[in-house]
Amino acid sequence: MSLSGVLKFILGFFLAIVILAGGSVAAALYFVTKLTALPERPTFANDTPAVETTEGAGSGGSQQSQPASTASNSQTRQLEPGAYLARVTWPDGLILRDRPSYDANSIGGIEFNRTIVVVESTDDKEWEKIRVEGGNQVGWVKGGNTEPMN
Repeated sequence: MSLSGVLKFILGFFLAIVILAGGSVAAALYFVTKLTALPERPTFANDTPAVETTEGAGSGGSQQSQPASTASNSQTRQLEPGAYLARVTWPDGLILRDRPSYDANSIGGIEFNRTIVVVESTDDKEWEKIRVEGGNQVGWVKGGNTEPMN
């Protein structure tokens, strides 16, 4: 055996090890990325009627929507100056916090399409102080995730 043959064998061996290790790492990263991605929010058959009843659609929903509209009318009369009714537009709902900060404690949550009262906003409109309609919860949510109701 010649010296060049031994060097070719060693170089080929190390090159094969590097290629196998690189491929293994790439495959592992691919699967870890796929496994850590959040799945889509599931939809259920009973989700659609709940949204329709808050808007008062359908004959079955009219019975359930009347108390909600009565509650919204009574809440409309009790709005603070500068406050307005809004609806949650973020599909996953919102985290209710005790102060306007990402580091603030979570004091509850608000589901998608829920009617809320926006009491005030920070100067940069990044946070909104809200009151849950028909409840006593008051807290801060991330701005831009609500839509005013007209």
